[in-house]
Amino acid sequence: MKETDFTIAFHIGAHKTATTHLQASLRRSSGQLSEAGVEYYGPGYFRRPGRTIPSLFGLNAAIDPIRKQKSPKDQLHVMRKGSRRLILSEENFIGVLNSPRRFPIKQRYPYADGRISDLIARLEKKVDIFLGIRNPVTFLNSAYCQLLMSGRVMPVARFQELNPLESVDWLNLVKRIRALPGVDMLVVWRYEDYCSVFSSICAHLIGDERQIIVRPIKRVVHPSLSSPAVEEILRQHSSQQVKSPSLSTGKLFPVEEGHPPFDGFSRDVHHTIDEVYRSQVISIAVTPGVTLLTPESHHGSKR
Repeated sequence: MKETDFTIAFHIGAHKTATTHLQASLRRSSGQLSEAGVEYYGPGYFRRPGRTIPSLFGLNAAIDPIRKQKSPKDQLHVMRKGSRRLILSEENFIGVLNSPRRFPIKQRYPYADGRISDLIARLEKKVDIFLGIRNPVTFLNSAYCQLLMSGRVMPVARFQELNPLESVDWLNLVKRIRALPGVDMLVVWRYEDYCSVFSSICAHLIGDERQIIVRPIKRVVHPSLSSPAVEEILRQHSSQQVKSPSLSTGKLFPVEEGHPPFDGFSRDVHHTIDEVYRSQVISIAVTPGVTLLTPESHHGSKR
């Protein structure tokens, strides 16, 4: 098979849009995918020393002069193993979920388009990009819970000050990515529709109608924290009872047992942002060159 006889799909996330569930489902089906001519690489591969996407494809500013570096073309050849389709999935490539910096974020994933552009230039090959989006309110709620579970505890008001809702602008991100000349297909779906469009996501990732190869795993990979769990984490942190309360407390009040999920926003904020998000999704749906996957269309509609 010639080098031109294969295509690349890159699932870039975003964070907190069931990325881990999709990755786990693809990983579990990697054997069947390989038999069908599709090779999958996810975080389990890319988060090992020396295997990050920037390291593998020469995007790092500093290259180890001692270690022999494969060219991007040679690296692709090794990874594709003669397949017709190469699927990459790594949400950290476009940026981190929670920044360690202590000043307000103006824009989520500000360097995503530049990083994707640099990668495509290295690959010298067009790439299909896959992106999940989520209501900014629940996105930030989940990001805050993730921060607590990592042991970095701060009051929710401070987190919201550093992570304003207006910084989550999916339409802006989609337009920036769509404007890149090396992006072939841009597929987008809402986290809220994830279960309904799972098969369509996989069909587009795989590149044909063989989505039946990938079955969704039957569990929530990263359940969110409940309101009482967040309250207990903050209480323990303020009283300095334990160093990392999040590591143990999150399991004491699981959402699965009926405890209400954490929500740091008022009903009025929910109503306002719901309208903003709905407007963004409508605009994304009519953006030229974007395929929005919806339960109604099942396979989406190309524009």
